[in-house]
Amino acid sequence: MAKWLDRTGIFLLVIFGLLYVGAKIHFFTRFGLLGPSAYLEEHWSFWAGFAIIGALAYCLGWMKKRIEGPKSN
Repeated sequence: MAKWLDRTGIFLLVIFGLLYVGAKIHFFTRFGLLGPSAYLEEHWSFWAGFAIIGALAYCLGWMKKRIEGPKSN
């Protein structure tokens, strides 16, 4: 199960990286053409994606901690 959780975490990290690159490409290609308010209205989907991936990563870490249980020293 731990291997599955680690792979899922890596997958989320890759998706986050791709989303970040897409947001930067979007910024540099559209910001000069639009005003700041129009850009922010159009850019909400990237922020929503970041928030969703962050929430999923938090839940994944929580699940991993609950499954592994307390560690004995």
